[in-house]
Amino acid sequence: MRSATDLARLERIGYDVWRAPVVEELAGWRLRYAHGLTSRANSAWTAADDGSLALGEKVERTEAFYRAHGLAPRFQLTDASRPVELEALLERRGYTQPAPAVSVETAELGEVADPGGVDVREDLDDGWLALWAGSREFDDLGVARALLTGSPGRTAFARIDDVAVGRAVVVDGWLGITSMATLPAARRRGHARGMLEALVAWGRTHGATHGLLQVDETNDPARALYAQFGFRASHAYRYLVAP
Repeated sequence: MRSATDLARLERIGYDVWRAPVVEELAGWRLRYAHGLTSRANSAWTAADDGSLALGEKVERTEAFYRAHGLAPRFQLTDASRPVELEALLERRGYTQPAPAVSVETAELGEVADPGGVDVREDLDDGWLALWAGSREFDDLGVARALLTGSPGRTAFARIDDVAVGRAVVVDGWLGITSMATLPAARRRGHARGMLEALVAWGRTHGATHGLLQVDETNDPARALYAQFGFRASHAYRYLVAP
């Protein structure tokens, strides 16, 4: 079992891999907003607490932030969330968990041959952007671009023709893999595997020795594929959302 310190470090890597375009710092927490695009980018990151505000006040100010942006307040919780009383307080306020937990999975990156046939580039082109945003049924491409290019790490965008995309970011020796999407008509053809191979190969050439990704705990096919690349569950996070 990882220590709280290790979990907090991984959560910081995950935060840097998926940076919301709007972030407000609040006594160690980070209140993220991306016009509703993904839960991660529109939830409070809680893996640090500097002790400068009472918990009740922090929660109330977080709620005010999200309501001012037209969203229900949402907290991302892990065993590293601080202070430790946070979850109990949210439950007393009527917060519930609307979706399954998300597994944070890590791996040591081994040698992977570039499979060929996968276009990997470090600029985000309009075709990649439109395919991914369409898979999320999100039509504000400016917001999507800001989210996908907001990481402080070196970022790559992989694409197979006009049917599948994936993204990766190198941060502090870690390769964070996100945004894997394949059009329904093109699934079960090995595209996800090809993109993973290409992104891992790219990450290794840029100094990544470990990988990190986040996948719904109930997504058994994706987890089985990731396990073939050495990914194993590290910990989980869940969202608690205000009534």
